[in-house]
Amino acid sequence: MDGYFKKAFGLNGRVALVTGGGSGLGYAISRCLASAGVQVVMAGRRQEVLECACDEIGHNACYKVHDITDTGSAQGFIEDIVKKHGSIDILINNAGRHCKKAVADIAIQDFRDVMDVHLYGSFALSQAAIPYMREKKRGSIVFISSESAVLGLTNVSVYGSAKSALLGLTRCMAGDVSSDGIRVNAIIPGFIDTPMFHQVVDSDLPRQQKILGHTPMGCYGTPEDIGWAAVYLCAPASRFVTGTVLTVDGGCSIGF
Repeated sequence: MDGYFKKAFGLNGRVALVTGGGSGLGYAISRCLASAGVQVVMAGRRQEVLECACDEIGHNACYKVHDITDTGSAQGFIEDIVKKHGSIDILINNAGRHCKKAVADIAIQDFRDVMDVHLYGSFALSQAAIPYMREKKRGSIVFISSESAVLGLTNVSVYGSAKSALLGLTRCMAGDVSSDGIRVNAIIPGFIDTPMFHQVVDSDLPRQQKILGHTPMGCYGTPEDIGWAAVYLCAPASRFVTGTVLTVDGGCSIGF
């Protein structure tokens, strides 16, 4: 690797926590970060999925079973990572929970369940990680949002609301911590070929056709498209980027 390029994108020695890191977008992000030299800690609830992901990624990956909705344990969870690995330099708030319901069928508990994962769980881990990043005057926090945060998609009022909240949190948190050397950004993935995406569209052919019809590139994205975007936002190459939202959607948000 060219030295100039390596200086901009190399992340050797950094430690990252990726929530929901064992599958889908989280797995791709973990794999891409590990290939850039990051020691990746993948968090999730399913031990067997995490074990398999670690075996596939190799020596730069490990895992910890954790339920991010248990916000009271966030501080201890981050402390354990720092004790074992020496630091936490990168936090990717990726864990998600979907809810596809028409407005008439939504219960308030649906909002609570989805917000517990996307907003409250992500905030608790970020709040716990910030003091360690502040000590080093260096850190990167990335929230994974969704196209549903900016487009008027049907049957995803709960999910879209949670993902919209993450965009507000990204900008406000960046304002609070950027002077400490901590950058906070978000990624809006377009329609990406993942198991969660297929849960939503496989039984809805008109929705699939509409998505592709509104995507100028005419295809779905791959999880690695999001993984490499995350690497950029965590790398020295983006040292002057904070409080921003990187949309990776094949042009869907500007399609017609």
